[in-house]
Amino acid sequence: MTGFAVFMVIFGVAFIALGLADHRAIWWRFQARRHADPAAAEPSDAGFLVQRLFCFAAAGLAFYGSWTNFQLNDRDRPDGAGQAEVLERTVAVAEWMDGSRMSPVFDPDDGSWNERMDPQLDGPEKDDPTASLVWRSGELEPKGNVEHYEVSSPDGTTCLKVTAGPSPEQPVPEGMTPIYFDLRADASEGPCTK
Repeated sequence: MTGFAVFMVIFGVAFIALGLADHRAIWWRFQARRHADPAAAEPSDAGFLVQRLFCFAAAGLAFYGSWTNFQLNDRDRPDGAGQAEVLERTVAVAEWMDGSRMSPVFDPDDGSWNERMDPQLDGPEKDDPTASLVWRSGELEPKGNVEHYEVSSPDGTTCLKVTAGPSPEQPVPEGMTPIYFDLRADASEGPCTK
């Protein structure tokens, strides 16, 4: 429950308490002294009833606002993807990468392909799954390598293995660092093993 929803609940409870209070006694305690003839200025029974109804209406609006806010926040994004959904997304990423030609994202600590995979793993959850590099056979350049990424959910882990080799069709002269790599990718349930 958000802070706004809690505030609205407190606001609603306060208005219910005010609606249940004796409005005539409140008027005599706080308003009567402002008038030269308090008995003549006292509101009618219908006036006190209208005040009471306004208090209950304000409480109803506060509770409705709290409930609506809670529903919108709850529906906005679910908590997190379960293991079956994470596995399904990881398999889809492996199929997307397998047989493709890509240039790596040069971040040796996170892996060569992490930033390309993470947007593909995204979903509507608050905590989108992300790929974490757990093992690599060596540096990607110049000959290619194998990298293992784990994609975790609260229910378990999925392994994504990416094998990269320099593409024979490079837009750079031979002998320079390759720009494009041909990828093979495979996903499986469970933590990665070498």
